[in-house]
Amino acid sequence: MGLLQILFLTAQMIGMALPDGNDMWVVRVTTTGGILGTGVGNFSLSSEGKLLCEAEMQCMKEFRPADFHALIEVVQAGSLPASPSLVSLCRDCITRTITISRRDSMGVVHTFSASWDDTTRSRLPVEVSRIYDAALALIYRK
Repeated sequence: MGLLQILFLTAQMIGMALPDGNDMWVVRVTTTGGILGTGVGNFSLSSEGKLLCEAEMQCMKEFRPADFHALIEVVQAGSLPASPSLVSLCRDCITRTITISRRDSMGVVHTFSASWDDTTRSRLPVEVSRIYDAALALIYRK
């Protein structure tokens, strides 16, 4: 199996679906680039309290979704700018892409996606940066 096939299969495994029901959400983070071009790991978390990440990240399997409720609520119509792509010309930077999908209380799905690297992170919406940081804290919690 080639490297591209492995990366594709890993991305599929980490790609958690939006859970059924209203007031549900899922956050997916994928990374690419870096010196080897493979990123630093992908992960997903959902309102069901599930957390999936690549094996080398050794993340927890569950968490308290209530800790994310206020952070995720900002993802609704008009609350965030159009999905920005804030990737620079840096050829060996890690590019991170976050996709936040949320089904509101009326059953309407709102999705926000943004990509950035370390040189452009300051231009990421603050609300998205907070979600990313909180998710990352779960991944590396000891």
